[in-house]
Amino acid sequence: DLVPVFIVGQGQMIKKRGDRLEFWSREDKVGEAKLREIAQLSLYGGVAITTPALVDILQRGVPVCYFSHGGWFYGISQGNTHKNVELRIRQFEWASDSAKSLTIARSFVSGKIRNSRTLVRRNDPSIPKRVLTSLSRLAKEAEVVESAESLLGIEGAAAQVYFSRFDNLLKSEDVTFSFENRNKRPPKDPVNAVLSYLYGAMVKEFFVTLLAVGFDPYLGFYHRPRYGRPALALDLMEEFRPLIADSVTITLFNNGELTENDFIFRGLGISLNQKGKKTVIAGYERRMTTEVTHPIFGYKVSYRRILEVQARLLARVIQGEIQEYPPFCTR
Repeated sequence: DLVPVFIVGQGQMIKKRGDRLEFWSREDKVGEAKLREIAQLSLYGGVAITTPALVDILQRGVPVCYFSHGGWFYGISQGNTHKNVELRIRQFEWASDSAKSLTIARSFVSGKIRNSRTLVRRNDPSIPKRVLTSLSRLAKEAEVVESAESLLGIEGAAAQVYFSRFDNLLKSEDVTFSFENRNKRPPKDPVNAVLSYLYGAMVKEFFVTLLAVGFDPYLGFYHRPRYGRPALALDLMEEFRPLIADSVTITLFNNGELTENDFIFRGLGISLNQKGKKTVIAGYERRMTTEVTHPIFGYKVSYRRILEVQARLLARVIQGEIQEYPPFCTR
């Protein structure tokens, strides 16, 4: 199988030698990979890539994704993009129709809330019944809401309920790893630093998947278009936030894979250092390669493959092949 490659850290260099990419840290070669086995290349921070390496990668149709040192997704280099013009025409038609957009947006938000409920139910043995009842009610309300503004309100209310229990999902007794609320730009505690880093990785994942299927990742149905904002990637990502980023965060802290030594404490903000980033990426990749049974089709596939399945289901909706988008929900 093809595998994604992550290069983290300032001063890294990627070179082509024969049928391989070589990874260098200043004067030392630190690794290599066969070009034919690379699914995508993700570069974090000041990583350089030579022109011969980039040309070969692009000719193979392998996306090269660029991130800031802190995990913010900058953009992508890719060879000839998908030629499914008809799908993009239909996407623009649906996105310009508020009623049609709302039908899809409802499914995104309802799926996110249902998966949030499943995560806290599985990982918080002391969770009050009222919390689960509240999340169930909000998920049902999201399915029938009559305006995008009301849907935003429901999503916000569900997030408040969900994150009010997030600290109970973390088993570490280290007060440094406690969680009070979701915060970002900059994250104010290690848990939020990891969540933000993983959400950045997920945006890239959905961006690449949507391009492969034939969508324009910048035009969404729930998140409003804004210059440089990959709205559709953020849309489709909603139902997977609890299943991937939140779940990986909980696992990394509860298994003791992350310690204080993996973070940089600077002023008001906290960020991952290079060792911490590698640990988080390893946890993320474990999750993305985990196989689960798809509730509609009944076969086991990896989470990475499920992202593509869901993107193709979305394409079938806007092409009129199925009536509504079925979010991926676990039990």
